[in-house]
Amino acid sequence: MVISAIIFGWISVLIFFIILFTYKKLIDNNEYAFLHILMAVMYSLWLPLPVTLFYVADSQVLLIGTIFGIAYISMLIISLSLQTGHIIFLLKQNQDNAISEQHGSYMMATLSNPFEGLLGIFKSIWAFYLALTFWASEETMFASLITIHSLFLIYYLFIVLDASLMKRIKLISSVKSNPFVVNLETLLFFLILMVYVTFY
Repeated sequence: MVISAIIFGWISVLIFFIILFTYKKLIDNNEYAFLHILMAVMYSLWLPLPVTLFYVADSQVLLIGTIFGIAYISMLIISLSLQTGHIIFLLKQNQDNAISEQHGSYMMATLSNPFEGLLGIFKSIWAFYLALTFWASEETMFASLITIHSLFLIYYLFIVLDASLMKRIKLISSVKSNPFVVNLETLLFFLILMVYVTFY
């Protein structure tokens, strides 16, 4: 199981870098649907990782975190797949503009925000339990790195609250969702976990 998870996990890291270096070209060619399904495949290959970490760490402390980790990845795969279907329909089947641009934006917002912000909270809770596990086993370097990622809980919580509240709160609304920050944090998070699973 561990070997398969390692292979799948590093393939996902490779896909992440492929997306990173081809992103501009994909966007220029209007390949939004392909980009989203590629990301869905990437996260699908990371799906065994929470269970693998639980098995490798051999800690009951991580059980709750594992549940949040599985929920995070599974729901993100579903979200990206639904977004792909929505984009494909708009680009290929909506030639008569039966669905307006405003309605299309509404559907995309429904499938992404604050849904993906909530998933960020799930990931941060998973990171929190991972950090507890690493601290308990005195793996200081990994514990310190993952603790930083668990602190992103505040960032994602602010994003979800700002998207959900009718009356905006100045402090909360000052925190904006930044795709660059989210993607960089996600890449580093999974890189750390892959290094741990592979070499420890």
